[in-house]
Amino acid sequence: MSTRAAAASPGEVPAVERDLYVARLRDALVAWRPYLMGESLDAPTVAYRDQSPGARLAALRERFGLGALESDIVSTLWALAFIPEWRNAVAALDGGVGVTSLAVARLYGHPLAARLSSESPLLAWHIVGEYADAGPGNAALALDPHILAWLEGSHELDRLVIPYVELIVPGAASESWPVARTAAAIKEALNGGGRVQVQLVGRDTMAAAAFASAVAAGFGLPVLAVTAGPTDVDARELFVRIQRQAFLDRCALLWTGAATDDQLRPRPTHIAWFPLQFVCSERSSAAVPGVSDLVVTLPPPSADERRALWLTALPEARAWDASALDTLAKRYVAQASDIVTVAATRPGSAEEAARRLLAHARGDLGSLAHRLETSFAWNDLVVPAAVGDALRDIAFEAHDRLAFWEQPQAARLFPQGRGLVALFCGPPGTGKTMAAQVIAAELGIHLYRVDLSAVVSKWVGETAKHLETVLARAADRNLALFFDEADALYGRRVDDVRDAQDRFSNMDISHLMVAIENYSGIVLLASNLKANIDPAFLRRIRYCVEFPKPDRAARREIWRRVTAALWGARTASSLSKVLDELAAREMTGAQIKNACLSAAFASRRAGGRPTRSILAHALARELAKDGQGLSERALASLAHSAATRGGDA
Repeated sequence: MSTRAAAASPGEVPAVERDLYVARLRDALVAWRPYLMGESLDAPTVAYRDQSPGARLAALRERFGLGALESDIVSTLWALAFIPEWRNAVAALDGGVGVTSLAVARLYGHPLAARLSSESPLLAWHIVGEYADAGPGNAALALDPHILAWLEGSHELDRLVIPYVELIVPGAASESWPVARTAAAIKEALNGGGRVQVQLVGRDTMAAAAFASAVAAGFGLPVLAVTAGPTDVDARELFVRIQRQAFLDRCALLWTGAATDDQLRPRPTHIAWFPLQFVCSERSSAAVPGVSDLVVTLPPPSADERRALWLTALPEARAWDASALDTLAKRYVAQASDIVTVAATRPGSAEEAARRLLAHARGDLGSLAHRLETSFAWNDLVVPAAVGDALRDIAFEAHDRLAFWEQPQAARLFPQGRGLVALFCGPPGTGKTMAAQVIAAELGIHLYRVDLSAVVSKWVGETAKHLETVLARAADRNLALFFDEADALYGRRVDDVRDAQDRFSNMDISHLMVAIENYSGIVLLASNLKANIDPAFLRRIRYCVEFPKPDRAARREIWRRVTAALWGARTASSLSKVLDELAAREMTGAQIKNACLSAAFASRRAGGRPTRSILAHALARELAKDGQGLSERALASLAHSAATRGGDA
């Protein structure tokens, strides 16, 4: 079969082994013949002798813990599969209803057993099935077709598991992966008959498959990947059959995607798991009792490895501009599976590949975060020079950080805190959100605003859990996370703890701090109340940028830029004097933009261009939202002053 596991042969030709059981069955039936034919009223006395099974049956017996009677049941059903005319003779030992455990027990002199125990490995592992009740206690038995094929030497997949598994073709392992260290830890855990589950934290199933193959190869094992969960089959039975397949063909298992769901990957205790299994998921799962748990986080491919992956997955990329290919590899974090997926769409250039990579990696953040448009550029920001310089420093670090952290000494000195976290502080409407959008646009990545209403929970531990979900899903994707009103998450801890609520609140904040510190991506936070943020969290932040309210000159420039963008430079120039007058009123940039938006619709309703009167009324309406509305006299004075100074546009 195309996905067969390359298991070693037990060492004996199955046909020869089967013939031994056929001969043994014949001899037993000969001994019973007089009784069965009515030639004797006395059943023969058969002294049970433990027959050492042949290589295939011995392997089955050892791997699944079969007892003597259970082994004889398998050998009998195996022989009868090829000599079906003897089936009635065996069935006659138990009333002729079929091959039962009682019939086999009588045939070979075992202590009589009316029925297989409910804990029998034959039933637990679906090696045989009970298909018909044969009276008060007995049930006719049938050998599972997959087991029969395996006994005959065929290493095919169980028909029930075929839709859900595939044999992994070993891939190239990254030098940065802890293959040797993981293999050593597994070997130590396996000593003495232990079992190991290796949790590969991440979303790159291709990397997980290559890593699992590299580790398992050291133990002489191929890897069978479970890629999907059951649909119309029983999950517990499917799980047992997958484990059985691993034991039969000596394959390590790799659980990925939907198959990692606990509902699709149940944990029955009535069977033993195959000793070596891997689980690839974005978050580590709960430990399994009696199984050693190893957690491994695979680092994303380096820039050089990403470049090589692009060339391997898309040979046409060799014709691309070399500098553009380098930029693609260095700027955009991408897992192997991302690159292969995008390469399959056959992009014609590095720039097109970057756009498709961004579209592919928009993230599966669900209702926890929503993408913000990043249409702003640096010249849309009107901020003091010091603020602008700080923002450009953030953008530069965000651009250069991947290459920086690939340096061994930098990684050694800073084992934690490699993520880029910046806090924008200042009154509402001073440009904090726009600054985040400008930085994301400069980097060519997506910006996601985290929905605090979906993240913050009144239940203890739920807020940290939701945040960890956001960070896990955003990791290794080309996006930046934006937290508005960050003080809602990182408020000051209670110094004077008086009750359990205070204690749990402090625990939540501590967990959130650790989660952000361990995150390796880009996080931009905004807060109107810096004083409310815990000082311990502020120490973990790389940049803290204060956004002041715009002064008169800044307000004048914002008015000019917005009016020029909405109505053209000529109209903005004709409004120059009124804009000076409007800029005298203290407003934030957001208020100015909103006033211009109101004026735009008012002028469209009037069927013309914006007038000074329309702008003045839009200004008054915006100020009124904060209780700063203009009096009728002030409004009339502003409109009249503007008109007499410059006339209506």
